[in-house]
Amino acid sequence: MKIRSLRPAFTLVELLVVIAIIGILVGLLLPAVQAAREAARRMQCSNNLKQLSLAQHNHADVFKKFSPGNSDPRWQTELSGGNSWDRLSYLTSTLPYIEQTALYNQIAPYSAAGGRPWTVDDRTNSSTGAIIISPYKSNISAFRCPSDGVQISPNTPMPTNYVANRGDLYLSTTNWEWRGVFSNGVRGQANFGTITDGTSNTIMFSETTIGKNSGTALQDSILTSTTVNTLGSIGGPFTPSLCLATKGPNNTIAVQGQNSTSDTGWGKGRRWGDSANAYTGFFTIQAPNGPSCALGNAEHDQVSAASSFHTGGVNSAFCDGSVHFISQSIDTGDLTFTVDTPANTRTYAGRSYWGVWGALGSMSGGESSTYQE
Repeated sequence: MKIRSLRPAFTLVELLVVIAIIGILVGLLLPAVQAAREAARRMQCSNNLKQLSLAQHNHADVFKKFSPGNSDPRWQTELSGGNSWDRLSYLTSTLPYIEQTALYNQIAPYSAAGGRPWTVDDRTNSSTGAIIISPYKSNISAFRCPSDGVQISPNTPMPTNYVANRGDLYLSTTNWEWRGVFSNGVRGQANFGTITDGTSNTIMFSETTIGKNSGTALQDSILTSTTVNTLGSIGGPFTPSLCLATKGPNNTIAVQGQNSTSDTGWGKGRRWGDSANAYTGFFTIQAPNGPSCALGNAEHDQVSAASSFHTGGVNSAFCDGSVHFISQSIDTGDLTFTVDTPANTRTYAGRSYWGVWGALGSMSGGESSTYQE
């Protein structure tokens, strides 16, 4: 009679070895999965920038000009010169070109009823009694980069990760001078003809990380140093390295005087509808992911740097509609140089002081720097 022998079970040692091997494989796989996810998020960021740049091309087709960074004369006309029309950002006039016409149509009546880009309470039309919902509490996916996972409390102004090129010189939101594509609209508006350095050599948009809380020892790309007394002032001497010096170890910044620890503070990118430098603008002075600094009025006088949670740099859309990844090691010239003539910080029309990065921010500086990835 034939007797079948039973196969012995796994021993405890064999089981532990198998578990260890599986653990090692999972450990090897997780970074690849995370990298793939970040690559997908970065691609979505790039697509959003592409859509915003194409929206500006469509805007230029209709109006023969790009949107201004602030003080859009069309808002002044529509709102009869009042209701803080000058604080409406470039994104407000972009809405119809990204399939957000209904939201765009809320802005004028909401502003006429006393609403501002920093308010989210609903208003009442004094003539009809109709309730007007604030457009600024709308979280627009096209304005957000999925790599930035900051959570903003509901019923507060919603943010944006995409900011407009204000140029390569330290200018307040309210200044009339302009070297970047997005200007004070009362002074003038850029079009394809004003970009004499070439549309493929001039940045239109880049990214910003959304600021939230104040404090110290947090990522410099998120927070802003608002009382760096050695920074300089609008119309006065300006030395970028003094701002760069606020950057501490482990990519942190010592923050002094950040306005608020709440979601309604002056954090970068915090209001997509507001044209102040802090929210919807950036300058090509500090390298990408460098610190942002301001003196005095942190909203209007902030010298915002482009920043992102992507490793090593930021996505940027150029005026020809292309999108490139800009390394944070890009040439920025000599940041210890002091622009010491007050007029220079406002009316200088020559080549950029700040290397290739500065040249990409000036639309008519006479440079022909093309960024090579």
